[in-house]
Amino acid sequence: MCLFCKIINREEVGYFVYEDDNFVAFLDKFPAVPGHTLLVAKRHYDNILEMPNDYLSNLAKPLKIVSIGVMRALKADGIRILTNVGRSAGQVIFHTHIHLIPSWSLSYPSGYENFIARKEQPKEYYEKTARIIKEEIDNLLKLQLI
Repeated sequence: MCLFCKIINREEVGYFVYEDDNFVAFLDKFPAVPGHTLLVAKRHYDNILEMPNDYLSNLAKPLKIVSIGVMRALKADGIRILTNVGRSAGQVIFHTHIHLIPSWSLSYPSGYENFIARKEQPKEYYEKTARIIKEEIDNLLKLQLI
């Protein structure tokens, strides 16, 4: 079983911010920036190009919800949405996932001044960041803003 399947099945630690019938979102273990989140298919497909069209069509709504939630929670003014297909493209985990990487015109938001990119962060980072993103997503869904 792959690492993401184990995280989805709660056999490995994951800091979840979203879940529906087809997708989950959790924080990247080695984030590029604060709030770097992964939107992951619950069913195992090696990459997005292997997903059946009917399953792929369910991607738009959680992609929008989680992206907006990440941006609002981290006070980002931009976000990179990307997926890697194949080892030569930089894919490391062969399970469909999309990186949601917030960006800022100036600097990281308050509270993240000591962030070190692509390193495992202190547990407090994951707990705090997952909480604020999840709260923002829950508010968006509750208020039906998306």
